[in-house]
Amino acid sequence: MKNNLLISICLALFMTGILGVEIPSYAAGISIGKDADSAYLDINGLWNFNTSDYTVTGTCPPGNPASGTISLTKEANSTRVTLVFLSGMTCNPNEACVYQGAFQTEKNIVVSNHLTDSSGGTITNTISITWTSPTSALGTGTSVYNFSNGVSCTWNYKITLSQHAGSDKTGWWYDKDALGSGISIEIQNDKLFMGWYTYDTSGNPIWMSSSGVVTNNSFSGTLYKWHGWYLEDSYSLPTPEPVGTVNLDLSDANSTAFSWTYNGISGNATMVKFMDSLAPGERDSRNIHGWWYCPGLEGMGFFMEAQAEVMFLAWYNYDIFGNPLWWTASDTFKPTDETFVATLKEWHGGQCPGCTYELPTAFDKEKVVVEFLSDSTARLIWNGRIFNIERFVF
Repeated sequence: MKNNLLISICLALFMTGILGVEIPSYAAGISIGKDADSAYLDINGLWNFNTSDYTVTGTCPPGNPASGTISLTKEANSTRVTLVFLSGMTCNPNEACVYQGAFQTEKNIVVSNHLTDSSGGTITNTISITWTSPTSALGTGTSVYNFSNGVSCTWNYKITLSQHAGSDKTGWWYDKDALGSGISIEIQNDKLFMGWYTYDTSGNPIWMSSSGVVTNNSFSGTLYKWHGWYLEDSYSLPTPEPVGTVNLDLSDANSTAFSWTYNGISGNATMVKFMDSLAPGERDSRNIHGWWYCPGLEGMGFFMEAQAEVMFLAWYNYDIFGNPLWWTASDTFKPTDETFVATLKEWHGGQCPGCTYELPTAFDKEKVVVEFLSDSTARLIWNGRIFNIERFVF
């Protein structure tokens, strides 16, 4: 019975999805974080992983193939690397999802961790990954579990890596004839997560969301309005309320057909890229565009896009009554910048869904500072508080 329990603990920690890693591109100047040695791959960002071909030594169950997403971060001016499993792997404790290591050569990293469970058993995980191209890599992994009674099990497996694909549809979209509202879209591989920032019938800013799979350049999903906690109060898990549907036709490269139903009202619009109007020019090459969130504060999100040395950010949160609220911020953000500073604005008096258009008015609020640590991690500072945020993987 005791051995079975220990095996279960081991499997829960490490066999639901053993290690994986993803692919980077070659360093070319500054990647978010400090300037790093250009001899090494620029691995900062989000990556997909798959594991296969498990073998086991000892009287333990074989491992199961796993897939998901990880983040990789290379320390500034160092060969040190941190790998964190974001999805596809169950970790208990949470530290089991974090691996530390370093570059061994310009194209190879080795990462590992070592933990002790409550029964006195120990596990050591090690992964070695070698990049075969800027967008693909192969590797091997080993997990060794030592029971407190001296019995040991060893799992070996293979890992393949591929770049976490985004989309040229990721970004801010708006109706040129209805300034002051719009949609924020991110597509990861074939999955979409969007927010609709608009107004209620009293002109107060509200937001809704939808998510699901993109099929043949088309998306259809349920529209949810969220109710959550006021930032100055203690956290409580937000609750969704289905309020309609949304449909997106993504087949055109330069526009998106947006149709919706909301509280029994329907409408449609042709949306175009907002940043092409706000800041025409080249998009920031770093993998920062899209959704960010603060672990432990689920239900609140940030959407960022940078182009032509300008960043536009929105913060989706809740007002004092728990109703959805959004703020925006925009200012200079050069491709070599690692910190974004701007004044938040709260918009009021805009057009509610299905209503006659009204131009909203902005009110200045506090400053917001975003300090990027990598393409997938950052610190957001607001009103004396620090939020450790990371890219949202879905």
